[in-house]
Formats: sequence, structure tokens, C-alpha cells
Amino acid sequence: MLENLEIKPRKRNCAVRTLMESLSESDLEILTSNLLDRAIPHYALQQALKRVGVTIADSSITRHRTGECSCLRT
Repeated sequence: MLENLEIKPRKRNCAVRTLMESLSESDLEILTSNLLDRAIPHYALQQALKRVGVTIADSSITRHRTGECSCLRT
């Protein structure tokens, strides 16, 4: 009865990775260095990005920094 049951895993892209893929090389370097700087809180980074026109949730930054996003699963 269930031989053909197929459950497709939900595939969600990491918002940080999506943002990174859209950036120029110089902007990517700046974002990467800020992501790696743990002295910068997630919310502060989110607010700084917002001020330059980038909309991203601080929870997305948190998940990316802690490795809980989809980046490590792909």
C-alpha cells in the first residue's frame, strides 16, 4: 500500500547564503568578515545591513553563524 510513498525533504535556502551569492566580491568580503566577527551581535549586523537597504532577519544571521541553516546540509 505504501510502496510508492515519497516524502520530499523541504528545501529551504539560507537567507545569508542567498544574500552572499548576490553580492560583489568586495561586498562579500565585507559581509564575511562581519559574520565571522563574533563581537558584532546578530541584531547589530542585521540593523547595519538594514541601513544600507538589505532586508534580512537577525534570526537568519544567527542560524547561519551557529551552523543551523541549510548551508551545512547541502
